[in-house]
Formats: sequence, structure tokens, C-alpha cells
Amino acid sequence: MNRLKTCIVLGSSMLIGLGLSVGTIPLAVSQPVMIPVSAIATDLPMDGANPLWESVPGIIVPLSGQTITTPMHPNISVKTVMVKMATNGKELAVWANWGDQTLNNTTIGPQDFRDQIAVQFPVQTSGAPPFQCMGQSGGTVNIWRWNAEWQKDLGTGIAGMWDVDQQYPSIAWDFYYEEPAGGVTYPDRIGRSAGPFNEGIWSGNIMSDPSLRISPVEDLNANGFSTLTTQEQQHVRGNGLWEPYGALKGGCCNGPTWRVVMKRALKTDDPNDVQFTQGATIPVAFAVWDGNNVERNGMKGISTWFTAQLPEKL
Repeated sequence: MNRLKTCIVLGSSMLIGLGLSVGTIPLAVSQPVMIPVSAIATDLPMDGANPLWESVPGIIVPLSGQTITTPMHPNISVKTVMVKMATNGKELAVWANWGDQTLNNTTIGPQDFRDQIAVQFPVQTSGAPPFQCMGQSGGTVNIWRWNAEWQKDLGTGIAGMWDVDQQYPSIAWDFYYEEPAGGVTYPDRIGRSAGPFNEGIWSGNIMSDPSLRISPVEDLNANGFSTLTTQEQQHVRGNGLWEPYGALKGGCCNGPTWRVVMKRALKTDDPNDVQFTQGATIPVAFAVWDGNNVERNGMKGISTWFTAQLPEKL
């Protein structure tokens, strides 16, 4: 009799669960984790190792391999990232810290890939957020993407970019494309970096022309897979610091780490930007790439949506 009652109870539970799952009632609702945006009375430091960031509370954001669309990469190396957010009433800053055993800051060689981190906000912050992976049609997202190669390019070389002869100092050639002003010699790097031989610079591509960048961060939009677009106006600034010894305080972990700060004015005149207001709750998501693990494009670690809570008084 007891065995019969047990079977009846189990069977009833399975039927109820099946009915709820195929109907409109979810079996469980996952509440987004809140990230408090701290109110800071001073300037928001761009140095990720600045002691001010030690006083800002942070959370650990889990990451999983992107396996929704190609190119996929389930075996990511960065499983978590520590995130802190702060505002001084004029700007909003995102501080991120994660463990990374290797410094990857060039893509000059075909075997090279860069370390990167991205922060994503929906442009329309009211209502349900769009799809967490690059948004969707009618649900545009604003993405701030910092990358270590742009960090390296700042102030490097005549054209402000790491070039082939710096990556391979023993490189040599017999002839090179002639500039309008005449032939190009070895010391005259302007021929390769900014002349007619570089179609990327001629076309106004921010990936090729460092003069179009205001910092190592690219300000982008997307509304679905394969729609990532660089904004005409670049408002976000950033700075990254790779710490090889894990000696800095207030971070996520010991050993080599990246500390990156990205910040922007609370309000801009660009309709493609997310806008921040006091007391607002705004969805935010994260992605990290480890260049040493050949991660690039869609091959990355991603988070689900979290919720940033701005203070009532800024």
C-alpha cells in the first residue's frame, strides 16, 4: 500500500511539472543579480590599481562559453570576472578584474589573438532586456569593448600602432610600394602605416586607423548576430593594466591579472548610446576573451544579464 501511494504521488508530481513546463507558467524564475553603483565624490580614476577601487564593492560574474552561434568556443579559460561600478554624478565607470596567465596584446602574427573585455547595455532600458548575445531586431545594445592591442598601440610608432617590423625586428625586403613623394626606405615607416598601401586606413576603418580612437575602448552597437557596428561618435574611454605578479590589493585573485576601467559621461547626445539617470536600474552583461586560448569574435566567455542599480542621489 505504501509503495502504491508513493508511485501515485510521484506520478502526480511529474504530471504537474509537465503541465507547467509546456504551459505559460515557468517552474522557476531566476532573479537578476544586482550590481550596486557606488556614489563617489571625486574623479573616477582610470588606473585600475588606484586605491579608491578597493573601497568600491564588487561582485563575481560567472562566465560560460558562447555556444549559441558559430564560431563557438565552449572551452573558455576565464570562468569569472570581478566587476565594480561607480559614478560621481557626471560619469559612470566600470572596473573589471580577471585572472589571465599570459599577456596577449598583438594580432600582427597569424597565430596571435588579443585579450579583450566587453560591457553591454540595452539602448532602451525600459521593459524586458533584449537577447543577451548581441541584442536582437528591435532590441539594440550598446557595447563598450576594450582590447589589449589598442592599449599597446597608444603612442607606439609613427602612426601610433605596433607594426610588422617591431614584431619581427629582423624583417627585410628588396622593394616597397612607392609613395607619391618617392620611394620608401626602412626608417620611413609612414609608407606602410599611413600611405596608400594601407587600404584599411584609406577606408576610415577604426580597426586600422588609430587616429580614429580616443582610447583603447571601441563604442559599438548591435541588434543581433553579425550586426556589430562601430559608432561614428566614440564617447567611451578606458585603460587596462596587466599585473604579472598578483601583488595589487582589492582584486579577484592571486597571480597574473588584468584590471580594466571603462567610463563615459552619464548622458550623451547620441541616440545609439545607453543613457544613465539617478535611481535607475539598467541591465548589464559582460564578455571576456583570452587571446592565449585563441579566443576571438564569437569565441568568448559570456555572462547573463545582471542589473546595475544607480544611486538615488548622484
